[in-house]
Formats: sequence, structure tokens, C-alpha cells
Amino acid sequence: MDERTLPPGSLAGAISAMREAIGADNVLTDPASMADHGDPFAPPGEWYRPGAVLLPGSVEEVQAVLRVANERGTPVWTSSQGRNKGYGGGAPRVSGSFALSLRRMNRVLEVDEDNCWALIEPGVRFFDLYDHLRAIGSKLWMSVPDLGAGSVIGNALDHGVGYTPLGDHFGNHCGMEVVLPDGEVLRTGMGGMSNPHAWQVFPHGCGPTPDGLFTQSNYGVVTKMGVWLMPPPQVYMPGWLTLDSEEQFGPFLEALRPLMIDGTIPNQPMIINAVCAASAFWGREDWYTGSDPIPEEVIDKIAQTPGFGRWVMRFALYGDEPVVEHNRAKVDAALGSIPGCNITYSKYDGSALPGFENPHERVQAGIPSMALDRMTRWYGGEQGGHIGFSCAMPITGKDGTTIRDMVRQQLNADGLDYSGVFIVSKRHMIHVGLVVFDTEDEPQARAAYAACKALVGPAAKLGYGEYRSHVDFMDLVADQYDFNNNVQRRFAETIKDALDPNGILSPGKQGIWPAAYRTGR
Repeated sequence: MDERTLPPGSLAGAISAMREAIGADNVLTDPASMADHGDPFAPPGEWYRPGAVLLPGSVEEVQAVLRVANERGTPVWTSSQGRNKGYGGGAPRVSGSFALSLRRMNRVLEVDEDNCWALIEPGVRFFDLYDHLRAIGSKLWMSVPDLGAGSVIGNALDHGVGYTPLGDHFGNHCGMEVVLPDGEVLRTGMGGMSNPHAWQVFPHGCGPTPDGLFTQSNYGVVTKMGVWLMPPPQVYMPGWLTLDSEEQFGPFLEALRPLMIDGTIPNQPMIINAVCAASAFWGREDWYTGSDPIPEEVIDKIAQTPGFGRWVMRFALYGDEPVVEHNRAKVDAALGSIPGCNITYSKYDGSALPGFENPHERVQAGIPSMALDRMTRWYGGEQGGHIGFSCAMPITGKDGTTIRDMVRQQLNADGLDYSGVFIVSKRHMIHVGLVVFDTEDEPQARAAYAACKALVGPAAKLGYGEYRSHVDFMDLVADQYDFNNNVQRRFAETIKDALDPNGILSPGKQGIWPAAYRTGR
């Protein structure tokens, strides 16, 4: 743990000023009210805790918060919903910082049915956008991650993914409104015009396109964003592929890659190992009660459960029926010949979806759900937690088997089960080691965090960088981006110092520290 903490007693005056700026009811200071704005899976004891929680309800109130923060020199740590639980939730990197939560800014401002977009605020959850679309009679589909309680904007800004053809959430945004650290309001792209007619349809403007600077950074507070939606497909065909052998995992990835690159599979498949798949339905005690990592023979029993395997891939096909059937034949020809591989499908009218029982089928149809939160209960039941160890790599058998074996060996060495998924995009895949643990078992919880940290350096030496990080090891992950004496970080720091000379906005976010904090790093 590398926690930094503000000096005791340094917040009293700032709290009073924040109450005047946004209203006393919107400044939370008692521990019970603040509990939902930290790391929900933190080990016992003090851990990256906010000094107060601020709940602005408008752009003007965000500006007022930043004005006070600059005047008082008090840092604020921004989150949209703070629901990114496997990466620290809304917990600030510097304990005692004000948690700036945008949950009250939760309006869907506009939906364009013809051009398939929505303009939303950062507190809008996936559930909220879905419910709004249905309430106005829209037929449009959206993209959602596995858990729908998070912010649409927050997920995109953290490079999160979903599972329809719009699953690259940041890649399918268009136009931002951002409050800069000094309170100035910036609109990106065509929003730079006073009367734009293409802000949510054309992602660029004249000159540099700065949108990407506001992802995984601490350069501003995003208060509006356009998100692209899609018309319902004629056919929605979710598919399941099971693989009964670890030995075939590499060849399977090699056969999958061309289907992703040429668009045969248009969404982002998820490849799930047996333990992770089982955790969506059972607790660990249903299969094994030993304190050591779950044995191979038990994993084999899980894999023999109908619909399971050593690995199972969910994916989906979308479009007009002849196109879907053509792509189905291509998938079957490319993957069905792999020994130990079995493929099954369901088929639905995209404009008249049923009430899906299977949460995976809901998610791939852009319908938010919380059912897969069950995975965190593998250890500890209701007290279960998880951390994501998440590396990006090409879609190759060599890369997939290398990271699989590395993460499995490290977790097993720390007494933990290997629960893992690969999220596959057009040219890359992200391996997420879903490091699950019992939050009330302190040694196990600390072993989980230690295992993730132990993987960062060795993975980087093999060329696998984490694409996002838990708040507890953001600096360590940033250290691995070391080309040319960490020039990426030095470039980020130059921008930080120019935009936020007082260093008040989310210091330490993804390893980007203001000048005043960098001494002795």
C-alpha cells in the first residue's frame, strides 16, 4: 500500500466553504454516508478514504467546487458513479481528498432516434439510459458492460467495454463538455461552435481533437457526452462455444482472430474459464472446501457440467437474416473443427426481444443487468470482493496461453483460484484476471492485492501492459510505461501542470501527479 494522506485538520475550512457553494445537504461528512464512496472491497483498516463527499447537481456547482478547491488548495477526486468496484470504486488516491461524485447529474438530455445518439450527464447509469429509451418508446439499442449500475460516461472514460457492436464505449462516444480545473467550460469537437449541428455525429473539429486527454486522466470534469446507439437488428443470435481442453486454447485463438478482424463476429466476445463461469452460478463451497487452490480434478468436474467446458466463449451475431446465417456458417467452419469444441446458438427477433433468463444474452442485447455480480461471491458469499488485473495483447495463441499461465501460477502461489476471462475486440484482447477474495479474511484480501502487484512487472517485461489499474497500484502500472525515460508520463505531467497549476484535481490518477506531489518520487 502506497497511500498518501492530507494533514489532519486541513479540511475544516474547506468543508464549510463547500457547504456554502453547493448546499449543506450535498456535502457528506459522516462515515455512514461516505461509505458508498470508497473502495468497497478494501482490506480491514484505513484505506484510501475521502475526507468528505461532494454532490454537485449542475455544471455551475461543479465550477463552484473547483473554485473553492483552488482557493483552499484542497484536492478533489472525481467519479461519475464510483461503481468501478474492482479498481477501487470512488476511493481517492490521496486519503482525505474530497470525493467529487457526479451522481446527482443524472439527466438524459436528448435522444435522436433518426441519427441514433443520446446526449447524457455523467450520473446517468446504464440502467437509467435503458429505462429512458424504453420510456420514450425508443427502439434503439445501447451497449452495456456486465454490470449495469455504473455510469455510461464513467465507463467510457475508463476505457470500459460492452458487448454489442458498439462495445468500444469510448470509440462510440461523440462530443464532450468538460469543466477544466480553473472552472472554464470546454466543449470538444463540433461543440466548439456556438450553434453546432453535428456535435454528436462528427467526432472531430478543426484542429486537435482533445477528447482522449480526458480519459483516465485528471485534466477536467466531464459533465456531458454524446453516446452512439444502434437500430435493432433484424436478427439477434447469441452463441456459445465450449472448449474441453486447455491444450486447444491456443489453436482456438488463432482460428478466432480472422473472424474478428474481418467482422464476421461483430461484437466483443468474452472467453471465460471454468472457475469464472462456475462463479456466476455457485459458491466455491459447492465444489471445494479446501484452503488451497482448487485442484485440477475439481476444475475438470466443473468443465463437464452441461454448457460449460475448460473455457466457454459467449458471442453474438447481428443483422439481416441472410447475413447472420452466412456469418454463422463461417464461425462453424472456422471453429467447429477444433477438437473438443462445441457451438450452440439461440435466435431472436431484434425488434421483439423476450425477457431473457440468461444474463449473458441480456448483456449482448444491450440490456443492463446485475446478475453477474454473483461472481464476486466465489469466496466469502455476500462479503466477497474482487480486483481486476487487466492486460491488453494481440489475439494470438502464444499471447493467450502465456498470460493465462503467468496469472494462474501467481494466483495459485498466493493460495488463490485462477478466475479469468479474455474480452476480444477486432485486433486485440484484454485478459482480466478476476482476482476474487473474502473481504473479511484479511490475510486472503491482502494476498489478493499482493498477487496483482506481483504480476505487474513480469507482465510488462513480456510486453503486456495493464490498460487500467486499481487505485492501490496506479503508480506501479504507470512505471511500466518506461519507453524513453517514461516520456508518456512526463508529457502527461506537463499538461497537468499547465491545466491544473494548483494540483487540485484527482492527484495521482493513473500515476499523473501535480508538481507539488512529485518531489522524491
